[in-house]
Amino acid sequence: MIASIILILILVAVGLPLWLHDRKNHSDEEPAAIIPDEQESCSDDCCTTNEVCPSQTLLEGLGKAAVYYEDEHLDRYAGRPSDQYTEDEIEEFRDVLYTLIPADRMGWCKSLKKRGIAMPAPIHDEFLMLVNE
Repeated sequence: MIASIILILILVAVGLPLWLHDRKNHSDEEPAAIIPDEQESCSDDCCTTNEVCPSQTLLEGLGKAAVYYEDEHLDRYAGRPSDQYTEDEIEEFRDVLYTLIPADRMGWCKSLKKRGIAMPAPIHDEFLMLVNE
């Protein structure tokens, strides 16, 4: 019984200062944006198995207008599920993806999300491979 009380006191003595320190550090930052349920564990448009999820960078600038990357023709796919594309349609996305400079890839993904366009599943995999390089 005494050992349990000592253990609890040690945990409180160590845990409380750590919690206060962490809370102080986070209070200086802006509040985090609320992620919709469908993006909570990374969306199927931009997800990765890395330690840092690209969805976190996608949250930046969500209130801004979509930027086009000479891909206006992709707007006709708005609202279509990622597994409902034909091979020719997938190739259209691939052409855009591989003509982007590396610094524009995440911006393109943001743009697709803002426009309601789901990246085709095979292109999503290629996108992740390029982003994770």
